[in-house]
Amino acid sequence: MPLFSKQAANSLVTETSQYFVFFCRSVCSANLAKCLIINVLRLIIVILFFIAFLNITYTARHSYATSICLANGVSMENVAKMLGHADTSVTKHYARVLDQNIFKDMQKVNSCLSELAI
Repeated sequence: MPLFSKQAANSLVTETSQYFVFFCRSVCSANLAKCLIINVLRLIIVILFFIAFLNITYTARHSYATSICLANGVSMENVAKMLGHADTSVTKHYARVLDQNIFKDMQKVNSCLSELAI
């Protein structure tokens, strides 16, 4: 059995423990890095779902105000109340003026002008 000097034996033990500690630290940091990456990805997904939710609700309210209510002759004030707006200016921002409504209003104006011309 070979005999080592005390200095050689001590350096062997010290190096071995240093490598072991370094290995443990790298494994722990790798696990920590994986956890952090997963948490960041989860945060990104939650933010994207929240943005999608906001867009879906905005589109639904806009479609309800324009396509359903205003297209069927509901007044702007009633649509504002249904959407929970305190003022009709917010509702006017949501709702587009439909070509159908313009056409109906122009027909009314045309009929009034034709009655005056007679």
